[in-house]
Amino acid sequence: MTVIKKIRAMIAAVLIICTLCISAGAINIIGSSNVNFRTKIDSRIIAGTDLSAEDAAMRLFYLGFLMGTGTDINGGIEFNLTGGLNRLEAAVLAVRLLGVEELVVSGKYSHPYTDVPEWASNYVGYLFRCGLLFGIRGDSFKPGSAETADRFMSYCLYALGYRIKDGDYNYATAVANAYNAGIIKSKDTSSGPFTRGQAVLAMYNTLRATVKDHTCAYSEKLVEREVIDYNDAIFLLWCKDLDETENYMALVGYGNGWIVPDGYYVIKASRGGQSLNVACSGYNTDYDGVDVTLWPETSDVTQIFRLQRTERGTYYIYSAASRNGYGRVLGSPGWSDSVGLYTSTSLYAGEYSIRAAGDGNWVISTADTYDTRCLTSPDPDTPGDSVILAKYDGESMQTWEFLRQGVMNAQGEELAIFVANSMVITQGAYDVYSHMNQNAIDMQPTEGMARAPFNATVVHIDGTFEACNCVWIQSNNPVRYADGTVDYMTVSFMHDDDISDIYVGMPLTQGQYFYDCGTYGNAGGSHIHVCVFRGQFNQYTMHIGTGDVYIEDALFVPDNTYIFDSYGLEWNWISLAD
Repeated sequence: MTVIKKIRAMIAAVLIICTLCISAGAINIIGSSNVNFRTKIDSRIIAGTDLSAEDAAMRLFYLGFLMGTGTDINGGIEFNLTGGLNRLEAAVLAVRLLGVEELVVSGKYSHPYTDVPEWASNYVGYLFRCGLLFGIRGDSFKPGSAETADRFMSYCLYALGYRIKDGDYNYATAVANAYNAGIIKSKDTSSGPFTRGQAVLAMYNTLRATVKDHTCAYSEKLVEREVIDYNDAIFLLWCKDLDETENYMALVGYGNGWIVPDGYYVIKASRGGQSLNVACSGYNTDYDGVDVTLWPETSDVTQIFRLQRTERGTYYIYSAASRNGYGRVLGSPGWSDSVGLYTSTSLYAGEYSIRAAGDGNWVISTADTYDTRCLTSPDPDTPGDSVILAKYDGESMQTWEFLRQGVMNAQGEELAIFVANSMVITQGAYDVYSHMNQNAIDMQPTEGMARAPFNATVVHIDGTFEACNCVWIQSNNPVRYADGTVDYMTVSFMHDDDISDIYVGMPLTQGQYFYDCGTYGNAGGSHIHVCVFRGQFNQYTMHIGTGDVYIEDALFVPDNTYIFDSYGLEWNWISLAD
């Protein structure tokens, strides 16, 4: 059972004893599980939505169809909706849309392809059995290749009961047939690659579309099969009142807060208070099989781990002491309960589910459907005690506390990171336009905001028109620069139209978005002007508009940054930091 479904089960238990009061004309959903929902919605519902792809993605996430590509600094789910959809991602989404994921992961479905990852084999095998992989010949599935609109529309049509073998459609007409069924709003899908956002909207519309030879929506069938919760379906699929949907989501506790954001953490045992630790230091921290133990909290950098959420909703737990957190992950050989570090591509590398525990901490369990065990310790009070995987017993089960850190390297130095999740640089330092005398960049990140490159404090604000609403932030501690030096760092931002929510003394967590694109002051278009200064803030030497450090010498670029325009600058990647 997925983390989301487990949490939904807990929510359902709460709903049994709750009463929902909504404004007049709204639907009373509590205690209505036996109500014929054709009296509640129009059974002739027509597919199609005015939702944005982001809104549709969040609803699919809550329904369990989408897991996301990662998390932001606050634990919010990121979906990379503008990115192209690859063939393997499409296969996973198709299986979820068909409502058979639990059946698939617990079954055995074969296929002829030799390049499919082990975890995805059953997904691909199921679609192969359904005859939906027409045209993928030989023994190569090419999982990373771009998915086509034709094939993904075929998945959606199959969900609605249409079959190629019955002559309902073929791959050449799948897009046109999907348009006629209301799955998509345009027959023209020729402009660029088929994106995750297009797939999300197609899935959402499929759930609301009418099943072949029936008058009911496809999602009604999934409700009957208990793939979708009835109450969720009303408000996330059928209800057109956004206020009612928001009220419902607030009532049942839907939100992003329970998800552990991607990032670097000290992981402490809630019983005993000792920290998860790589058993050995030095060269031993970077070889396969090195043990993981518990030790009192110290400055030992082997006690820092990086969590990375996968498309499957599981996590890899990397050791920050192994190639700076990008090399080896927690795992366990199949013949042993012991936990160690393994290359992330190894068969012993583990994927873990992280779910909320009753004590406010977290349970870390294996993602194996057949043999779910939890990260624990026989005696977490004893320094050096081994960490193992054990069955959940409800009493001595170990839970964990996550203490967020900045991005660290193997030496325990906080790395200063690029100030946006996407890189769209429109002007560089000492450029021929308005930067002729300025060491600064202009950027237009697709998210429209800048984030703190380190754990910081707002140290100065100049809200005048001439200063373009300039805000200076300073690192709380010395940080590692991309050029290899270590020092305090001060960064200034300009052109946000409204900085009334920013104040001197305001604390910022690394990765936290706080400053918007704008045109305030002397600006030819909406953007953010960024300058970097070495050292702690000095208002007499750190002038408006120009820094004293080239930004590419100051900031590392996270490996998951979307590069649209790097302006030809030579950037240093986090995973290659020494």
